[in-house]
Amino acid sequence: MRRFYRSEAPEILTVIKDGKPLWQVYGEEYAQKRLAKAKPLFKFQWPQVKGKTLNQHLLPDLKAMTDDHCSYCDGFPLKRGDDTIDHFHPKTNPAFYEEVCKWENLYIACKHCQEAKDDDFEEKLLRPDGADYQYNRYFVYDYIQHKILPNPLASFLERESAEKTIEILDLNHISLCISRRHSFQRHDKDDNPVLSDYDFRFMFE
Repeated sequence: MRRFYRSEAPEILTVIKDGKPLWQVYGEEYAQKRLAKAKPLFKFQWPQVKGKTLNQHLLPDLKAMTDDHCSYCDGFPLKRGDDTIDHFHPKTNPAFYEEVCKWENLYIACKHCQEAKDDDFEEKLLRPDGADYQYNRYFVYDYIQHKILPNPLASFLERESAEKTIEILDLNHISLCISRRHSFQRHDKDDNPVLSDYDFRFMFE
């Protein structure tokens, strides 16, 4: 999971309506609908804004922050169906209903990470744009098995967070390990590698 820096919220989320930023208005509306309808019958839909859904407005900014890589595993390139928006705090959890359109809660994610994380959440789960997050602080890379491992020199709590993040995002799934090995081998043979063209960039830094 590579560190990235979050940009300011797009204007489309911060426009004031009825004295509140639009993301908060959408969140309150979603919470009201969610609480009013039976769960099996309710399905989240992005609000329509200026002729298209809100997620379509947000995707370019989310992709730009990660150079079109997955926020969590750093997979690249994102394929059709991969460029979905993950809610870090799950939109199905009543405690987080009002964050459904909050900028800081939205991450571009590949299909693997979306399906692995699903609606799972744990306070120990690391954010790749967290203020104190650095890959080397929490993880080390096994260049033999191409697995991500908790940093043995990290504190107990940091190792717990690393372990929980690996578990929830299934970061050592066999498909990811094989893809990392292929990426590492390709990078090793490249005379003039461009880092942004590679997935799993934390291997090379």
